[in-house]
Amino acid sequence: MPADVLVTGAAGFVGRHLLDRARARGLESAAAEGDLRDRDAALRAVAAARPRAVVHLASAFRRARDVWSALAEDVTMTANVLAAARELVPEATILVAGSAAQYGLGGPAPLREDTLTKPVSAYGAVKCVIERLCTAAPLADTLRVVFARSFNHVGPGQPLDAPVAAWARQVALAEVAGGGVVRTGRLDVRRDFLDVRDVADAYLDLVAAEDAADVVNVCSGVGVELADAARRLVALAHERVELQTDPSLLRPLDPTTVVGDPSVLHGLTGFEPRIPLDQSLADMLDEWRDTVVRDVVAGRDSR
Repeated sequence: MPADVLVTGAAGFVGRHLLDRARARGLESAAAEGDLRDRDAALRAVAAARPRAVVHLASAFRRARDVWSALAEDVTMTANVLAAARELVPEATILVAGSAAQYGLGGPAPLREDTLTKPVSAYGAVKCVIERLCTAAPLADTLRVVFARSFNHVGPGQPLDAPVAAWARQVALAEVAGGGVVRTGRLDVRRDFLDVRDVADAYLDLVAAEDAADVVNVCSGVGVELADAARRLVALAHERVELQTDPSLLRPLDPTTVVGDPSVLHGLTGFEPRIPLDQSLADMLDEWRDTVVRDVVAGRDSR
């Protein structure tokens, strides 16, 4: 039986939630198995699922030894997935995950899909290359490809390289210690947050939308100052916790405002965020509380 959606990178932060949200909708979902850097592995994954849609989340960026290796691996994986879909399920919709980092320093106005992309980070630059690969007509050929420029995610299971996840862990540790500090970088910047479960729903909405194609911002359209997010998280603590700037966490280039315009997404799907930031923060903190308590019981160092 063909799957409604095949997910690459299904074991990752977004992938796990996407499979959960697909199941909640009653969709038949499948996780791509095998090393997608191998063309035959990609063919086998697509052949096994025969999906109506593919959400391509897999990336080598975090595991690769350097940015050029990450770029080479991501290009290879994406090309293999597109080639397999073109050969086996040419009518399928392919969604590839991009990033707000492609917009670089952002700007005071909400960022639209036709805003110039000028990345200032290696991650944003890699995503720009992948976007070009996916959306250039001679390469995409007859496939319908949606490239999602996704803004800041938050929610349960987020890796610690994301500031809000690192803060939630520090709050949980401070509670066990009877109080403490949360070390942060720069907080006077504004970001556009979506709960990861809303991101997953947006992706599923996009692959189901008949007119969706090309580049689409996945965002809320609401700018939140990081200081406000940090204060909201600290306010949930059961012990006294203070915010403290850590110079080692300050970035040489940290865009002042990166907020997206969700008009295209809304027009294609009617999507509206359903999980408020306060709920995302509470869920993240509860998850870290459970993790810290388990570590304490097991005698592991949670620092």
